This record gives sequence, C-alpha cells and structure tokens, in this order.
Amino acid sequence: MIELVDTHVHFHFPDYDSDRDEVIHHAQEAGVRYFVNVGTNLETSEKSLELAKRRPEFFATAGVHPHDAKDASEDELKAIRKLIDEKRMVAIGEVGLDFFRNLSPEDIQIKIFERFLQMHVDTGKPLVIHCRDAYAKMAEVLKHFRQGAFQGVMHCFSSDKETMFRFLDLGFHISFAGPLTYKKNDVLREACRTCPKESLLLETDAPFLPPESFRGKRNESSYLVHTAEMAAKTRVVPLEELCEQTTRNAIRLFGLC
Repeated sequence: MIELVDTHVHFHFPDYDSDRDEVIHHAQEAGVRYFVNVGTNLETSEKSLELAKRRPEFFATAGVHPHDAKDASEDELKAIRKLIDEKRMVAIGEVGLDFFRNLSPEDIQIKIFERFLQMHVDTGKPLVIHCRDAYAKMAEVLKHFRQGAFQGVMHCFSSDKETMFRFLDLGFHISFAGPLTYKKNDVLREACRTCPKESLLLETDAPFLPPESFRGKRNESSYLVHTAEMAAKTRVVPLEELCEQTTRNAIRLFGLC
C-alpha cells in the first residue's frame, strides 16, 4: 500500500464540521499517513494545534496568511510566536505574499512576512510559504532579508520551472497540489518533472483546489492520490517510488514522527 503525507491541509475549517472524522478516515484508507494542518491567523493556528494534540497523525503550523496581514496586531504576532514553540507545531505558516487579490496592502504584507522570517531564524522551524502573483517580489524580500539558505516549502507552487529553481536555490522544497492535474497546466507539470526528487512534496490545500476530476467540489485529503498519480506520470516513475520519496521528504523537512 502507498503512503503519503498531505503537507498542507485545513481540516479545522468549518467545511468539515459535519463529517471531519469520516473524511480523515477516508484519507487514511487511501494511504495518507500524516497531515500537516495549516493555520492562517491566531484563531485558526490555535484550532490547528488543538487538532494535532487530539490526533497523533496530525501536526500543526502557526502563521498569518497574507490576506489577513492587515489585521495582525502586535499582540497576535506575539501569541503566534509563543504557539510556534509548542511541540506539535512543526512549521511557521502559512505566511507570504498574495498580490492577486491584495486583500491586505502590499507593504503591510511584506512587513508581516518579514516578522515571520525572523521567527524562522529564531526558532529554526521551517516556513510554509503562500505566494500568488508575487514570486519576483518574494525572491527579492527573501534575498534582502538574509544571505544564505532558508528551510521550508513553497506551498501549492503555481509558476514555471525557471521560477521554481530560484526558490530551490534559496533552500526551499516545492509542493504540488491539485492544479498539477488541470488539463491546461503543462507549464506546472514541466516544473514538477524537473524538480529534484529530494525537494518534491505533495499537498491538497483542502478544502480548496481539488484535482481535475473533482473540480467544483470540496477538496479532501484522500484526493491526494490523484495528484500523486499525475506527478508519477509526469516524472515517469512508479507511483510507489514517487510516494515513498515525497513521504520521506516531508518527514525530514517537518520532523514528523
């Protein structure tokens, strides 16, 4: 049986309030061994931690999504910094830049993102980075903040292979989600094909971005198998080998055990 790690999921969201346990069980039956449950602000980071404390297969992250950057108070940032020290907290995120919707002003997004970069330096915990329509600025901010490699993942990567290699050079893993399966996403599949195997991760970003055959529906961790199948096909390797490699990468990056 294959084993997978869903490296980015939001099971604490209300989308799963009616059937959370059932959906988790289906994912486990499909081969998902571990779940990295991602916070997007103080409240959801706390909920993520609560879930991770209840279920040994879950691990939590804490951060402020760029959409929420404008609402991040100093007290909230200090509380999140304290949360990050919790044993079941394996990463900082999701944090980053989103210039597609710009729900927070760009300068505030950058300011809050830099606060989390400092937390990364202070704690050594990896970053879970959200980046949409902001890859050039993201690379600029990272290089300005610190010379040398970072540790973390570009979650739900959505650009081309040239952009991908810029972030690989900065030390990041690259995570592919449901959009890898979309019919017109050949550019993304080319990035997946050329990604070094030691830097490759998989995720669902559930409840968002379901694979092609489930578009328009709520995404679930069990659907990670479809993304894994496309990644294996794209890279021309057996599915079992692809799953083994990405699981090993996730366990190493996040310190899952």
